Amino acid sequence: MARRNNTTARLARLEAREAIRDLHSQYCFIQDRGHTSHAETDVQAFLALCHPDMVWDNSPDGSRAHRGHAAVATYLRQLWARFDNCMHFVHNLLITFDAGDCARGRSSFEAVGDIGGEAFVAAGYYEDAYVRTAARWQFRLHREVPFYFVKVKEGWAGRKPRIMGEWSRHT
Repeated sequence: MARRNNTTARLARLEAREAIRDLHSQYCFIQDRGHTSHAETDVQAFLALCHPDMVWDNSPDGSRAHRGHAAVATYLRQLWARFDNCMHFVHNLLITFDAGDCARGRSSFEAVGDIGGEAFVAAGYYEDAYVRTAARWQFRLHREVPFYFVKVKEGWAGRKPRIMGEWSRHT
């Protein structure tokens, strides 16, 4: 009986791990389309991935945190309006389970796209916290820690992080 319970627990953990990986894929697919074509349904689809107490923080120190669905929705509408298009790639996702319904993740990201007709490239890592609700696993915290966000013609060599001042002022 103990072996069966152990197998059941291990299977549940694998299913949870895959659900969290799917959460990241859904995050990217909602984010990454022609940004001028984003509609309110996209904002709502994104919020469905997020716990109501969600914190989206695109700073390494918490200085640009957006707390709760309303704040995240406002931020997404402003953010998506800036980009002509963008494509995210999430790699190296490590998931650590804190308890049955809570987990943490860290992953590398790359993003490419254009703003105002200028190609950009960005890279860094995400620090995430997840919670399992009755419906699904959701983001509780999404923190973006950038290494660089630069115009392609400028390249990314040099002091890090080198976030483009003219683009980051607007967030």
